[in-house]
Amino acid sequence: MKTVMANRRWIKEHPDLGTGPVPTETCTSPELFELERDRIFRRNWLNMGREDDLPEPGSYVVRDLSVANTSVLLVRGKDRKIRAFHNVCVHRGNRLVDEEKGLCKGRFVCRFHSWAYDTAGQLTWVSDEANFYDIDKSALGLKPIAADLWEGFIFINLNPDPSETLAEYMAGMVQQIHGYPFDQQRLMCRYRVEEKANWKVILDAQNEVYHLPFLHITYPDFCPLNEQKFSRIQKFTRFGRHTAYSTELNPDHKLTPVESIAINANPRGGQVHPSMIGWFDFYTVFPNFCMLFLAGTYVTYNIWPIAVDRSVWEISMYQPATSKPSERFAQEYNRCRLRDLLQEDASNHEAIQASLNSGALSHFQLQDEEIQIRHFHREVRRHIFGEENGATATNNNRDGVELRLK
Repeated sequence: MKTVMANRRWIKEHPDLGTGPVPTETCTSPELFELERDRIFRRNWLNMGREDDLPEPGSYVVRDLSVANTSVLLVRGKDRKIRAFHNVCVHRGNRLVDEEKGLCKGRFVCRFHSWAYDTAGQLTWVSDEANFYDIDKSALGLKPIAADLWEGFIFINLNPDPSETLAEYMAGMVQQIHGYPFDQQRLMCRYRVEEKANWKVILDAQNEVYHLPFLHITYPDFCPLNEQKFSRIQKFTRFGRHTAYSTELNPDHKLTPVESIAINANPRGGQVHPSMIGWFDFYTVFPNFCMLFLAGTYVTYNIWPIAVDRSVWEISMYQPATSKPSERFAQEYNRCRLRDLLQEDASNHEAIQASLNSGALSHFQLQDEEIQIRHFHREVRRHIFGEENGATATNNNRDGVELRLK
């Protein structure tokens, strides 16, 4: 199928996003980073992984969220329900669980004074209880965090009273992805990279295909190219604050001998699920979670801010379970190719941040094929400077929108 390579077609479909330069200040300003902590990461639903990470009752995972100054304890209870709590003993505020993950066979015990809690967060034992003053254990459970599941993914919301349910937050995207066989795929590999770069710099670098012919040695013609050999996406879709861009497989890509072997060894690798828009779909789930769907596999990104110029990039790759040596070879080949692509992507992140820190660049110049980045930065600014927070919007002479605090 031939893709229509129209010029500047996305702004025609989404004129409200404007065409002007996008301010860089949210990637460099410590003051705005503090606003992001409160207005983005403490108020929106955040992905914590998949329910497969908690396979049985008592399974737990601890996630330290520097951006929110908290540690989160995720646990599957005896009733198999997944719950989230602040990882804090309610007695004197000690960190309750130190291990990154494990299996709680009975109760969580604070190593400071041995207060104990069950997997539902209830306080079950207090040492020297009789010496306290009218203590009520039923009112002193672990501090809960709103938690819910979407398509097997675990999300939390640090707002004690979330303004939206998770289903409402993911509205629109649910109908698009519903039916994808997440449960038929297993974790193939996981990478964790700490970088000296703002979280948005990392996300922006993945959120477009404009760079493919120039940066990627591994797979420069991944998606269709126009007559001038520039990359073009097939579709750009908005789901409220979230987005997806899609591409077809480039019919002109010449397979290397190893690629041919890998594709022939794994026929499932060529299958496109009906829920997919293109051969490759890239979803940005605001604020910091991405899902990448290729024929036969999917990959997730979680990009966690540590400071205004430091972040952790977590990458997880999922593929169908198999016992066939030929298919295992194909999967290992895909894992290695993903690793190489990620290394090529990461090669620029810290250099971009260093340049932005110099103050030499006040705005990004975005073209039509970077429409998804324009949308993402508008959402960031909307959450930071929204009208309820006293924002002033001014149209500049290039149709962009600049937002500043009063």
